[in-house]
Amino acid sequence: MSLIPWVVFAVVDRAAPSPQWAALSGAVTAVIIAWPSIAARSPRLLDLSAIVLFVALAIAAFLAGPEGREVIAQYGRTIVTGALALIVFATLPIRPFTEQYARLSVPREMWDTPRFKHVNRVLSAGWGAVFAFMTVCHLIAASQPDDRRLSTIFNWLLPIAAILYMIRVTERFRSAAHDRVAAAPAGAGPAGAGPPQPPRR
Repeated sequence: MSLIPWVVFAVVDRAAPSPQWAALSGAVTAVIIAWPSIAARSPRLLDLSAIVLFVALAIAAFLAGPEGREVIAQYGRTIVTGALALIVFATLPIRPFTEQYARLSVPREMWDTPRFKHVNRVLSAGWGAVFAFMTVCHLIAASQPDDRRLSTIFNWLLPIAAILYMIRVTERFRSAAHDRVAAAPAGAGPAGAGPPQPPRR
């Protein structure tokens, strides 16, 4: 759900190249998606980042002249995915962004365990790598804006494939964590578990 604003931005931008409206559409979508967590006073980093990034991009596009808007239209995807990758990597040592999502399905007593922290650092680093990969893909596509084949491959096919792969990896980690909790002997606390291991492929 938190990635939907980026999809909306990309779709609107492709349908009618006008970066100010594409960015505004992404910002509105981000606010709608973030509102439940904001109202519950537990906003998620990815949602807040989307709001800030798209609002800033929309303001820049509205204030820029025709030449400025052309640059933003060409490099808008590169800018927002690059900023997202930087945010994810910058917060990794402090609090991996996936923790906020993992806590929705993991027992509270496991939140402070080394296994939980380690798995979320691995997953957040993986998502950061995906966002960085997407940034490179968008940059390659932006270098040849008139090449539709290049745009299809690097703006759509490769980024979508990377996201789907990382979703699959995340689900494997989540399933493995639930299996370990279910298989734990009665009375055994999460701290007694061994070192975290990635799920088998």
